[in-house]
Amino acid sequence: MTSHVVDVAGARVHYLRAGADVSGPTHLLIHPMGTGAWSWMDVIGPLSAIGSVIAPDLPGSGRSRPLRRGAIDIFAGAQFLDDFTTALGIERMVVHGHSMGGLVGGLFAGRVPDRVQRLVLTSAPLPGLPDPPRFPAAWRVGLHVARPVADILVGAGIRLKADAWRRSVEERDSSKLGSEVSRMSPELLSLAAEEVGRLALPWRVEGAVDAVIAVLGALTVDEARTREWLQAITAPTLLLWGADDRVIPQRLIEDVEAAHPSWGSRTIDAIGHLLPWEAPESYVELAG
Repeated sequence: MTSHVVDVAGARVHYLRAGADVSGPTHLLIHPMGTGAWSWMDVIGPLSAIGSVIAPDLPGSGRSRPLRRGAIDIFAGAQFLDDFTTALGIERMVVHGHSMGGLVGGLFAGRVPDRVQRLVLTSAPLPGLPDPPRFPAAWRVGLHVARPVADILVGAGIRLKADAWRRSVEERDSSKLGSEVSRMSPELLSLAAEEVGRLALPWRVEGAVDAVIAVLGALTVDEARTREWLQAITAPTLLLWGADDRVIPQRLIEDVEAAHPSWGSRTIDAIGHLLPWEAPESYVELAG
């Protein structure tokens, strides 16, 4: 596994790469909100045995600074992946998206359907069956007003929680970590503890807030556009859900499956929202 940077739209983007000499397909791994390419660490190794693996830090995450601040939406993430993979010369790929990364990866697959060979979406916040009117104008104003307030609150919250969380990791206190996190490997858990401290950097706080607002915008203000892009996906698609997921409710899972009956779907027992972290071997077996 090697670390690299590449210029995308005038910004330096960090990514991890492995399996460059393997003849299988290229696997593009899209990380969850507030994390980075490091979150795939336990998956990259075994997955690189069957194909080349590329895991970027999305703008504002990991070691990639935001491309810009302001009118950020989730569709900019799909555009970024298009520009990023083009810069690396990747023509076709298998796309893996975890949590928020699943929404970004799905929109990317809808944006460039001819470039995506297969799609794996894990615990992804996708729109299910159509809901009643969302009052998009009100949501748009609310999300705009929320950004500066959220910057302050998120930054303060991260600083307060980081040291306590690191202590819990060092003590392996599962009562404080939660069952999902306590199932992570010691190496990934230690790396996550280090990364939590870096989240307090101002530009990382801004990136995290932008990501939250982008997801909320996709599911409210731009719900119709999100559905349109997802319906444009032509690649074979697999949905993976944890039976114990406390983030994605069962009702939404059922709605997403009903909205996309041609997609495959698997629910994994005794797993929460963090399948690639909790059971990386099972993930690779299902998604590889």
